[in-house]
Amino acid sequence: MKIAFLIQDLFQLGAQYVTALMIRGFVAKGYNVDLVVSKVHQDLLEEGTIKPFEIPAKAKTIILPDRKAQNNIKAIRGYIKKNQPDAIVAMSTNYNFALAFAVLGLSRSVKRKTVIAYVEHSSFAGLDLNTMKSSRPRLFSKGWIMSSLLNHSFDVIMGVSAGTSQAIEYSQRRKPNSVVTVYNPVIDGFYWEKVKSEPSHPWIKVKTIPTLVAAGAHSSFKNHKCLFEAIRLANKKTPVRVVLFGKGKLTDNYRQWIDENSMNEFIMLSGHTDNLPAEIKAADAFIVSSDVESFSVVLVEALAAGTPIISTNCPFGPPELLKNGEYGTLVPVNNPQALADAIVEQIRNPRPAAPSEAWKPYTVENVVNAYEKALGFCR
Repeated sequence: MKIAFLIQDLFQLGAQYVTALMIRGFVAKGYNVDLVVSKVHQDLLEEGTIKPFEIPAKAKTIILPDRKAQNNIKAIRGYIKKNQPDAIVAMSTNYNFALAFAVLGLSRSVKRKTVIAYVEHSSFAGLDLNTMKSSRPRLFSKGWIMSSLLNHSFDVIMGVSAGTSQAIEYSQRRKPNSVVTVYNPVIDGFYWEKVKSEPSHPWIKVKTIPTLVAAGAHSSFKNHKCLFEAIRLANKKTPVRVVLFGKGKLTDNYRQWIDENSMNEFIMLSGHTDNLPAEIKAADAFIVSSDVESFSVVLVEALAAGTPIISTNCPFGPPELLKNGEYGTLVPVNNPQALADAIVEQIRNPRPAAPSEAWKPYTVENVVNAYEKALGFCR
């Protein structure tokens, strides 16, 4: 059987990492797998400054002609007509819509051959960003029309957490349980190889004071400013540092805050790392300060590493992954003092590692099985 994964590129971000893991898992299970990516992927390969996530040589990569999803609709349609995979799965929001428009031009015979699916990774799917609660567009509005297009075009819609699935159902006016919850894959052989290696960051490799790790894009919804303020407040009671891996649009703004608040000895912006699991494993705790998370790959990496977790109780992923506080500490969203108190408590009274059942559902093998079931591939 043949499955195709459609995404902009295979570099650095969470959905891209998940896509690479799924490709490895399906190849290992004997599937023919195509990776369909935009010209952005080719451009990044030619630049050579960063590496894509690794996929098996057996997987075939198809480069679409344009950088923009909307300009690749015709090429996506052509790919499906020519190759007729048993399923094609869009793995990012912009390609969800591109695939939906591409499907409109397919014949019924092609549609019957290929299962058309998408996985919603966006943290904001179905949410009102002002209230962070599920919302739905007015009837006959632009948003309603786009939702209707998605409902019409896709055979299968998947959400990466139960909360995400429910928000999509509400926002798109779908029937309950019509969106399939399929959690992200995180744990495979590559993960275990990395987690067994030594950390490289000097603050973590040789700790002079308790050191925490956080990771993620430097964007507003990750609310790293809340984390920074919590570190400042925690240091009034006990010495503690944090290393933040990642980068993004707010990096310069973060540096300015750190300088203005004289926190350079306690907060380190460390950019991208190729071995995050090793850094997490050696940390005294892993921190999630987000306002919203559809899932949280790095949180699962921390669970499997045995590192204690402190997270905001945000929609949707962390409360589900941490079983409402059984596997980690949950604090209110955007509350630096509560986060600081949890950090101090963790340093003074370390919480033990979560049990293995906390991370086992997110192995690649288990998630590939869940995809097969959702796509009707069970064999």
